[in-house]
Amino acid sequence: MWQRVQTLYLGVATLLIASLFWCDIARQIGADSVVENIAYTSSGIYLVWLIILTILQVLALGGYKWRMKQFRVAVVACIMCFAFQGWLAYDFVRLHETMTFSWTALFPLAAAFLDFLGARNILLDEAIVQSAHRLRSSRTKKH
Repeated sequence: MWQRVQTLYLGVATLLIASLFWCDIARQIGADSVVENIAYTSSGIYLVWLIILTILQVLALGGYKWRMKQFRVAVVACIMCFAFQGWLAYDFVRLHETMTFSWTALFPLAAAFLDFLGARNILLDEAIVQSAHRLRSSRTKKH
């Protein structure tokens, strides 16, 4: 499983998304100069996004025996990571005056890029397997 590069890409993307459960999204300075850290899990919508993304990442990582299903799940995970990054960008534009966002807000973008690379390598791997299968089947038909 781990000898394929797409598994490494999907594994790192899974770790990035799963690490957001323990990270802070932003810091907010209150009226009395008290700094409050805001975690991803403190907001219900962020928690739902993280759960869905983590499930998709784990399914994409564990689907190495079924390449085309793994490809589809990786593509859906990539699209969902871009959507979550868009949601974070919207909140950044809306709340940038009152909050200082953490660099972990870019993890979904990095995970989307890694999912894209993983999906691309899954397709390349499937093409190699199919061409080898065609070569073997054509050689057995001639004899």
